[in-house]
Amino acid sequence: MAKMAAQNQLMTNWGGSLFIIGKIVRFLFFFLFLFSVLSQSQTLAGFSREEVIFFFLVFNLIDTLTQFLFRGVYVFRQRVVSGDFDLDLVKPLASFFRPIFGWTDILDFITLIPLACFTVYFVFANQLFSSWFSLVLFGLFFLNAVLIAFAIHLFVSSIGVMTTEVDHLIWIWRDLFGLARFPTDIYSPKTRFVLTFLLPIILVVTFPAKALMGLLTWPWVIFSFTMGIGLVFLSLRFWRFALRRYHSASS
Repeated sequence: MAKMAAQNQLMTNWGGSLFIIGKIVRFLFFFLFLFSVLSQSQTLAGFSREEVIFFFLVFNLIDTLTQFLFRGVYVFRQRVVSGDFDLDLVKPLASFFRPIFGWTDILDFITLIPLACFTVYFVFANQLFSSWFSLVLFGLFFLNAVLIAFAIHLFVSSIGVMTTEVDHLIWIWRDLFGLARFPTDIYSPKTRFVLTFLLPIILVVTFPAKALMGLLTWPWVIFSFTMGIGLVFLSLRFWRFALRRYHSASS
């Protein structure tokens, strides 16, 4: 399926090239915006310029990876409306496999590799990690972030099964997710509460970055992993609930 998606995206050289160029230009514009903001002040919400840039890099790394893995959600509505989802349910795969992983974005993978390499270089060049253990903890938090993103995308797919409305929900999530481009400490306590406990955006982006810099206490570490496992469990239960109420296109 990844090969077929790549063939579709790379059908014309210009199509794929312009997409990649657009992503790079968008990334550079945000980078310039960061430097413009930090040119007047070397700190933001108590974080140094290098730390703020690191938050931005982690956001882009997780955002690009989740789009690369879970892009199938963006085209799932058409499968439900057309009835093709009926055929997916009779295949010997997990029922959520095609809705979540059915459209692997190879162009995101192309941009993911240099972004990951630059992030690793930036971390070691600026000594942003507090210890070698913090590097391991960052890896675990990064995995937890991917699991939480999987749970969110599965929640959206479940709602799509029952209502055929997917596009608006996933783009609302993308817009809200963009709040984590900067250290979320700049927001008010009420906003941080919502972004932690109701919309776990802080758990996906801010916590991995803070874990690397040694800024998280153990209660938050335990809460984050518990939240990640709990969200995956609830999303799977909700997916099964949605399937029991699914009416196929032929019924």
